[in-house]
Amino acid sequence: MTISVQLEYVPFSPQPDVPFTEESFVRKSVEYQFEPAEIGIALIDLWNFGWEEGPAGAGLLEEENFERGLSHALRKRAIIENTIAPTVNHLREKGIAIFHCNHPAFLEKYPQWFESTTDLERKELEGMWDGSLSTGAMDMSAKAPVYGWPPTEWVNEWREKHNRCVWGTSEWLNRQQVTVYPLMGIAPPVQPQDGDLTVFSQKQFDRLLRERQIKALFYMGFETDLCVQYSGYGLVNMSDHFQGYNYLCVIVRDATTTYETAESLPGLWKTRLAINSIEANFGYSITSTSLLMSVDDACNAS
Repeated sequence: MTISVQLEYVPFSPQPDVPFTEESFVRKSVEYQFEPAEIGIALIDLWNFGWEEGPAGAGLLEEENFERGLSHALRKRAIIENTIAPTVNHLREKGIAIFHCNHPAFLEKYPQWFESTTDLERKELEGMWDGSLSTGAMDMSAKAPVYGWPPTEWVNEWREKHNRCVWGTSEWLNRQQVTVYPLMGIAPPVQPQDGDLTVFSQKQFDRLLRERQIKALFYMGFETDLCVQYSGYGLVNMSDHFQGYNYLCVIVRDATTTYETAESLPGLWKTRLAINSIEANFGYSITSTSLLMSVDDACNAS
């Protein structure tokens, strides 16, 4: 059985019969063919923020429990419930490999953790990972390097000021890490099932993919412009031929988002621009409906 799938992209080069202008940079598609065993679904950081049983910390206002605000958490919940969960469940039934990519602290709670990692990987992890989770802010408590120019004191001053302006007080961040983060987990509708695999690093992901001879990864999850791209298991690293990783990576457009701003929220422009960047620099995009139709058509034809 061969799956024929239309992968989408936006060209930034001259195209036949149209003016070479930005108005002509419209999304197109190109056909690829895969065997079902050559495809994997990478689920990135599907956390349980926004669920009633989700993480909540003492001393925080209700909205402060959410990593990037209430509206962001609820949007991600809607995407998980309405798009990611039904898509993943259907693909799993068709024999497509499902990979849960996340922090070890969350993954080790599931039996799939031991099926996905070797004794050596778990042993090496003990010395590499201290159990902490990054909030996205810079750690200004660490000793800063000595700069030649500009002066060290001035550099530390402006960096600390910027960090405080963007990410708030260390008190809020510390309370999040101490009381909220330990209660985080994978969202209920998309928790690992029998046969799924868990992923915590680029090297371990590569081993799992090589063992299964998987060539293409379809990414779903959050955040589109951060972890989906730049985490160890993200599509930037898994398609980086300079590092020796050459997987074809595809972002599922309706199965991802990132945190927006007041300016970008009406059109989800940060999310859209991140998808454009992925198409231009690292791979392709697709919708969940198109992916499901391609798999179903192949199954019906066999």
